[in-house]
Amino acid sequence: MKIFSTLLVVLLVLSNSVLAQMQLKINTDIENLNFQSVSSDLQSNLQLDLPTNLLLSPPDAMDFKRGLIILGLMADLTIPLGEDDGFKHIAGTAYSAHIMAAYLLTNQFLLTLRAGYINYGTQTEEGSEAGYSYSYEDTYSQIPILLGAYYIFATQGAFKPYAGISFGVFLQTYAAKWSQTYGQGIPAYNFDESFSATSFGIVPGVGVYYMLLSAMIHVAVEYNMLFSGIPTAEENYTLEKTSGLTATTATNDDVKASSISFLLGVSFPIGGN
Repeated sequence: MKIFSTLLVVLLVLSNSVLAQMQLKINTDIENLNFQSVSSDLQSNLQLDLPTNLLLSPPDAMDFKRGLIILGLMADLTIPLGEDDGFKHIAGTAYSAHIMAAYLLTNQFLLTLRAGYINYGTQTEEGSEAGYSYSYEDTYSQIPILLGAYYIFATQGAFKPYAGISFGVFLQTYAAKWSQTYGQGIPAYNFDESFSATSFGIVPGVGVYYMLLSAMIHVAVEYNMLFSGIPTAEENYTLEKTSGLTATTATNDDVKASSISFLLGVSFPIGGN
């Protein structure tokens, strides 16, 4: 009986120890499971669900394909080139506008037809010397009508760079307002006339089209090179019965109306195969 009682006590002690260890292991597993679940939820909540295409370049909504027609409007800043006593003497920095139509002959060759109006800044000068005072005001403008051919570089993104050349005519208009005032009863000479001339020119340029959903942004840099001189007024100081300063139309072939233009525009593609 004594041996049986001893065995019963030992059995009870062992069973309590085993149950305690099992309970401890179960609680540890539950805690680990809860921690992993909470950690997974936090990671899921902190992860931003951003569309992957935002990190990539925008896809082409409409690619350059043969038969594509492009209609566009452009504005530009044009800077006259040459010496200060040459073209820059009668023309300041210009702001202009153009309309353009283009046709994609192949996937990479673009033909364009363009017309615009370039209004150069008015140049003025006043002063006095040798007993008389003077006031000069010169204005100059151009109407370019150009036919162009451009090569579109093959790219996979929305940017379509190009290079090419246009050629055509520049309709030039020059207006002069001159006034000279003398003392001692000598009549003043006043002159207010305009003159025109036409010049052939070429316009090499580089630029890029950026494709949007239904339109294209157009950025370009061009060099306007005219072959004929600017129209000018030749003064005639012959004193007539009615006082006045007369002048005749002339072309100064030593001064060319060359310039560089920075263009920004928007174009709208139509059709295309």
